[in-house]
Amino acid sequence: MSGLLHILPSTSDLDALAQVRILAGNSQRQHTCICLHDQPSNQEQLQGWMGDNVNVYTTHSRSPWIQATQLYRIGMAIRDSHRQGLCWNPGRFSMSSLILFRQIESWDSIITTPSKRELAYPGWAERYVLNNSKKIYVSSEYLKSNHFQTGQVIPPVVQNESTSQPCIDLKKQFELPANATVMLSIGQFKSFSRLKEAIWITGILEHLHENIHLVLCGTGEQLPILKNYRDQMVLRPRIHFLEPWHELTELINQANCLLVTADHSGQDWAIKQAVQLGIPVIASRSDGNQECISHNKNGFIGGPSAGGIAKYLHQLIIDSEVFPKSEPKSNNAECKQQWDSWNALLNQ
Repeated sequence: MSGLLHILPSTSDLDALAQVRILAGNSQRQHTCICLHDQPSNQEQLQGWMGDNVNVYTTHSRSPWIQATQLYRIGMAIRDSHRQGLCWNPGRFSMSSLILFRQIESWDSIITTPSKRELAYPGWAERYVLNNSKKIYVSSEYLKSNHFQTGQVIPPVVQNESTSQPCIDLKKQFELPANATVMLSIGQFKSFSRLKEAIWITGILEHLHENIHLVLCGTGEQLPILKNYRDQMVLRPRIHFLEPWHELTELINQANCLLVTADHSGQDWAIKQAVQLGIPVIASRSDGNQECISHNKNGFIGGPSAGGIAKYLHQLIIDSEVFPKSEPKSNNAECKQQWDSWNALLNQ
């Protein structure tokens, strides 16, 4: 049985990496994951997190020329066993990645949560990858109708239920009181995730709730900026940073709610996973988020200002019955359809 090749922009593209990990964990096939950049130096931790049936390759230089050389060598090493590939979020690919596609016969493209900039100003590498893709898959109806009319909608793949795998206890990890309210944000530490807004929202809520805490789970180039912003707002006791190399479904299960400040055009994996597990989601008003969430049913759509999101968080904290925790939906028709769609994609 041949292996599966995944090409991703970086080792911090958590939305795509989480889905590759789930697919690999439910597959007997060997998966190869090529991350074009590793600026936060995540490869070793990522390899351990992805599991034994995933091989992770990446480049280790900021120089485009050295990156191209390293990608050429990676392509030479895997081309005999991987003639086809899946390209995740090609809008974030650099020009140095093009040398890799000279060694692959064909590929499909999967677009998860592109930024507004990626959609408005596609780069040369993105156009090349998309124009030569056999098929294009997008995570939301909005992306299909407004940007990729020939694409096929395939929502993010999520765990049907909690994995029951060993995981850290968030309250013990950060020495929080037993009655603490824990908000969780999962994603890339990049500007389009708008995590500064999540920090500001926590600053609003600390005046109303004594034991409010926010855990930012992710990795990326903005980590030092976010830590400085937290310290400038004197919120170090309330804002906590956590690397994502844990069982994310278990982390979501421990949170009182998932906070999503990003203005997504596609459906976000973390939102879909939280909804699947019956955890409340408070998200900003955007096309992708509104496809994931039914307001007042499985979450709240706030905004566009930070105050609009903080209002629903405050409401959830003072009255937990506003959103009674439901049981995970493990065997419904939507779950079966999800896996049928992904199995068809992987086995074509």
